[in-house]
Amino acid sequence: MNAFRALSATLALSSILSFHSRGHGQTAPSRYWVQFEGKLTDELPAGYSTPYTLDTPSAFLSPKAIFRRLMQNIDVTAHDLPIPPSYIDSLQTMEGFRVILKSKWFNAVTIAVVDSAFDPYTLLALPMVNAVKSVQCIQGDIREPVVVEPPRESVEPTAYGGGLAALEQLNADWLHGLGFRGDGMTIAVLDAGFENTESLPIFQRAWDEGRIQEGLDAMYSQGGLFAHHRHGTAVLGTMAGHLKDSLIGTAPDASYVLYRTEDAYSEYLIEEDYWVAAAEHADSVGVDLINTSLGYSLFDDSTMNHVYADLNGTTARISQAAEWAAEKGILCTTSAGNSGAAAWHYITAPADADGILTVGAVNANGQHAVFSGWGPTADGRVKPDVMALGVQAAYPFADSTIRRGNGTSFSSPILCGAAACLWQAFPVATAQEIRHAIAASAHLHGQPNDSMGNGIPDFRRAFDLLNDTGAASWDAQASSESLIFPNPSSDGTLRWIYQGTKIPSTWQFLDANGHLLEEGRVTTWSTAEGHLQGYIQVDATLPNATYIFQLTGTDAVLVSKPWILMR
Repeated sequence: MNAFRALSATLALSSILSFHSRGHGQTAPSRYWVQFEGKLTDELPAGYSTPYTLDTPSAFLSPKAIFRRLMQNIDVTAHDLPIPPSYIDSLQTMEGFRVILKSKWFNAVTIAVVDSAFDPYTLLALPMVNAVKSVQCIQGDIREPVVVEPPRESVEPTAYGGGLAALEQLNADWLHGLGFRGDGMTIAVLDAGFENTESLPIFQRAWDEGRIQEGLDAMYSQGGLFAHHRHGTAVLGTMAGHLKDSLIGTAPDASYVLYRTEDAYSEYLIEEDYWVAAAEHADSVGVDLINTSLGYSLFDDSTMNHVYADLNGTTARISQAAEWAAEKGILCTTSAGNSGAAAWHYITAPADADGILTVGAVNANGQHAVFSGWGPTADGRVKPDVMALGVQAAYPFADSTIRRGNGTSFSSPILCGAAACLWQAFPVATAQEIRHAIAASAHLHGQPNDSMGNGIPDFRRAFDLLNDTGAASWDAQASSESLIFPNPSSDGTLRWIYQGTKIPSTWQFLDANGHLLEEGRVTTWSTAEGHLQGYIQVDATLPNATYIFQLTGTDAVLVSKPWILMR
């Protein structure tokens, strides 16, 4: 079995998942990958056709997916075209199998053989088929997961609870203090089951605001997304969670699309196919980021195993697909794997993909977690890319308690949520610009190593690398006690940092003649240097003009600065 199933490929929770065989007679049909050739009209074999062309992307991509490509100057290519329907129609006239998955990126399908007399390799006789490969062949009983619950542990009694340590280690709390909490960003979570996610209080706020959506259960299993496993619940909670004084995640205001791609009952190559199907769906609906707290190296059928030489970003199908997702403008974060102390030792697919952020695990002191997978890739690239908290990380358990666990399955979503907040601050940046800024902000950048890559990112530094207002490096500017930015503002958002000695209690927003328009209480969120910071969103009906922003104390105006609204 794959040693990284998060601690056993899907579960990064210490001592939660183990397996044993049960004699219940449950079996599954053999499944095969069927590779096609040709998608454009002039590439199809005689007698086959397709209604899809590159001139009409709205026929197969959502407006948001098209907009993401336009914003990042990414062309719609033959990669994006659906499989020619005539190929599928031709297969569906045949007996002995059924099509269960489709991949437009690979121009292939996965079939389940339902008649043992059917030889799937006879499909090679079809003019559009150029390869057939086994991806699952289960003999005997399917194993069922046995849950061993870890001891319960309390978290700190602060507003962010157990989520604060992970946020502070990345200096991403600075982003939260300025109001960048993931609003407007959409994250796809590709994982195992999301048991009780639909009912846990920690997700209630996101459900109430319509920010959690059901994407796809790639296995089309009974029970769907909210059954079979709780690993996805834990992973989602590190980002989307919002339970005051218990756990607030790294992107509590982002939107999420949930996908089940990991089979908790067995480990076969077909799980990479499930991932591909989900990633294609996520791309088509226009997500901004994909988090994958999964990894593959060893399988129940050893003939399917990957070897270290396969970690080149292109050999494993899941790694190739992750790279393609990145090329389509999606920021992909992936766990480095939990085999650092095991015989495998290295990262696991798709962590070897190029153009993504592979995330290893550190403890609260910033030290490499012994289980975190090592690089480099087989072709010599730096991996992991960056590190985040993965030792004693807080997560929501399926019974509504907040617990702590170990694994790169936590470090990846923690980093992913912070990346969403950074991208929210720079919405016109490309996914690769965000990725490069995060890597360049890390403490080992310039001298990466095989255990920690570029090291632990500093999201305030990443902000500075992307920003031209000087907000992140403002501490060096001793000429003023406060900074107001952006100024001018194009969207009505005003952010401020104050390093004066007197404590402000109220903010005020006035017109140029000094008439009070809005006011409110100052938040107590401070930067690592102890400087207060915050943000306001002004009335959307206000006209473009110069206004005055003030911070006041108990008996005096502490700061008064002009601010320009220019929509």
